[in-house]
Amino acid sequence: MAIRLYYASTEALRDAGRFARLLETVPPERQEKVAAFRIEAARRLSLGAGLLLNRALQDAGYTTAEIAVNEYGKPWFPALPGFHFSLSHSGERVLCAVSAMPVGCDIEKLGRDTAALARRFFHPKERDWLFSLPEEEQAAAFFRIWTGKESFIKAIGLGLSQPLDSFAVIPGEPVALLQTVDPRPWRIRSFREGDYFAALCALENVEDAVIIPVNFEETARPMSAGRAFY
Repeated sequence: MAIRLYYASTEALRDAGRFARLLETVPPERQEKVAAFRIEAARRLSLGAGLLLNRALQDAGYTTAEIAVNEYGKPWFPALPGFHFSLSHSGERVLCAVSAMPVGCDIEKLGRDTAALARRFFHPKERDWLFSLPEEEQAAAFFRIWTGKESFIKAIGLGLSQPLDSFAVIPGEPVALLQTVDPRPWRIRSFREGDYFAALCALENVEDAVIIPVNFEETARPMSAGRAFY
């Protein structure tokens, strides 16, 4: 299975009728997770992530799946060893990466005090590279590094238990990943759409990933599932 990267805007979910209709297509556990958020934007993102994963499962030919979570919080399907996925969301965008091997993805919207975060969390090589750039380029470069780092720790399944300054991601063609955390040949690909930055990390050729835009205004098919984390 080639890597697939599904992405969508949750703007369409602002419509109350559409939101309610699409909410019925995700498993009860996802519905409960959506309802637990007090902020409307967070509910849209949670539903959007569930809809993307449903779409990815259906495209792979699955109609039901029970999710488990590893000790670091990474979700996976025990009954589907050849189906690995990663979810991310920010602003009004949601992202879902799917691969036959471990995969991680991250999306972030431009913002925040990037200089302070870089000094606190980045590897010395990342800080040196970032602060060598013209000041007007540093915010965009920060998010290329940040999304790359997040996608890597999600791919290896350790989450934030892995210190962010223990490895380095240097943007470029290709992105350079300097790490001794996991000996496997991880690759990272960066993306940008307006104020949004994203990254994909996998063991396969990330340059061959199939990018699939999803329109939530289209009708979604229901998905049944067992205990769901996503």
